[in-house]
Amino acid sequence: MIEQLQQAATSGDDLDIPFRSWKNHPAAGVDFPDLSIATSEATLTRPIVDALASRIPAKIDVLAGLDIGGLGLAGALAYRNGLGFIDIRKVDSLRNEVMRSIIANYELGEGVVISKGARLAGRRVAIVDDCLISGGTALATARLIRRLGGHCDTALFVFDIEGMGGRERLAGGGIRAEVLRTVPRTAPESEGA
Repeated sequence: MIEQLQQAATSGDDLDIPFRSWKNHPAAGVDFPDLSIATSEATLTRPIVDALASRIPAKIDVLAGLDIGGLGLAGALAYRNGLGFIDIRKVDSLRNEVMRSIIANYELGEGVVISKGARLAGRRVAIVDDCLISGGTALATARLIRRLGGHCDTALFVFDIEGMGGRERLAGGGIRAEVLRTVPRTAPESEGA
């Protein structure tokens, strides 16, 4: 079944990252590359984590994993590299009494939040997520981190969907996007779930 779902991503690297496409998600004409067929296998996850780790700037203190695809990746990277880890959550996933701060994010409805326990002032933070689409979630996250006194100018992604403008939007917000693979906006008809 993995062979049916596997789709090659485009890049000059030799790293093959299997994924399945969610047809017309998050919007019509866009197919989301679901990384779960790779991350459910240790032999496939390790090379992805190692490749992302090689792109973390030396100055980084903390990794911020975006809900939901970036959480596991950021946790694995933080452990591997001896870095701190925070989770960036969707507003509705945390109770008000544990939220530290909130910022609007027009891609995820109400916005993104950081829990009260996160210490960010003066620390250098890199964002981690599975897929860069328009860049809105990562940009909202960077703004929130900066508002709380952290420094954020790097975001790491496994995939970038071509033609969605994510890298450009992040660059406009002072964030360098590090991406392992760029995938087409739509998968071939034989692919997808």
